[in-house]
Amino acid sequence: MSSDPVTMFAITAVKTLSDIKASKKQAKIDAQRYEERKKLAIRQAADEEAQRKREYWATIASNKATQAGSGFTLDSKSFLAIQTDVTNTMEKDIGTIRLNLETDLGELGFAQDLAKSKRKQEQFGGWVSIASAGYEYKAKKDKYGS
Repeated sequence: MSSDPVTMFAITAVKTLSDIKASKKQAKIDAQRYEERKKLAIRQAADEEAQRKREYWATIASNKATQAGSGFTLDSKSFLAIQTDVTNTMEKDIGTIRLNLETDLGELGFAQDLAKSKRKQEQFGGWVSIASAGYEYKAKKDKYGS
């Protein structure tokens, strides 16, 4: 069963246009999904940081209570060394949390750019397909004189 080239071109073009429209819609959904994942990563990092700071202040308070109960003075070298060590550890932990967040955001951004590029390639390929089909069907029409 054969069909005339114009009809075949129209069917192909409509299907390809539908695919392009679906690809654009999916690109918007993908972008929203990546933005939500970025927001979630930021919230989780903020929660981790806040939790680490609460732990820090609880440790400092506990150390001060122990110091007061044991008779150490406020300028005791060993007590100050312990407090400094606790502070340094907390600062390193917070730095690690922030570094991990930046790494996660970078990976999400890269994946988002990759998905966006893939969608654009799909859409461009669709337009090229329409142009190619139009040229091909015109050539068939001219050849067979339909």
